[in-house]
Amino acid sequence: MKPIFVPHVDYQGFVLKQLRTQIGPGIVIINKDWPLLAKLWMTDLSPLTTFLRDTYSDRGPEPRDPASMFRSFFLFLLTNPEKGLTECVNVLKRTPIYAILYGFDYDDLPVVGTFYEFFRRFWPAVDNNLKPMKQPKRKSKPKKGKKGEKAPTATPGRVNRLVTWMMRHADKKTALPTDPLFDFFQSQILAVSANLGLLGDVSALSAAGDGTPIVTAVYTRSNPPVIVMPKV
Repeated sequence: MKPIFVPHVDYQGFVLKQLRTQIGPGIVIINKDWPLLAKLWMTDLSPLTTFLRDTYSDRGPEPRDPASMFRSFFLFLLTNPEKGLTECVNVLKRTPIYAILYGFDYDDLPVVGTFYEFFRRFWPAVDNNLKPMKQPKRKSKPKKGKKGEKAPTATPGRVNRLVTWMMRHADKKTALPTDPLFDFFQSQILAVSANLGLLGDVSALSAAGDGTPIVTAVYTRSNPPVIVMPKV
């Protein structure tokens, strides 16, 4: 079935009701929980249901609320970023206050498989990894020509094949698995923050005004980045 749209105001009402009725010996809020509560209270994730609606079938059982599923993992990343998805579900079961902040009834919590099924809708990749762990062996370099002569071509016709392929796909946009996540982040988080003035003057942003480099797409096996400290 298609997911049912749950407005953000309904989520806020659920949290208020649960906190008023469940706070006591079984549920305790500590100081570090309040910033998490404030972030989830202000962040409207309800458009996610409309955003992912086409990825759900018209038949079958009623799915979990997409906003609550995304909110669950988002909060888990804020509290336990080094842990895996299984531990995320364990924390959800051990900590009733987290179940309330996620938007779930404590007696009806999602399992690990439900999260994996939800992530497939956000990351529609055929392969688990875009870059395989085992890289193909590199072909040996062609033998050099004589001095003063051009080296022999190892792959004749490569340029012709490349130009032909580019002309055939010039007007086609290749969809990446990251597109749904980036589109949602841009439209529902970055654009909203900019409209609220939280990002300052978006026409005059400086990514690294203090001289500190920004490192992106770095693999763990790569060399560590060199940090340039600003001059005092």
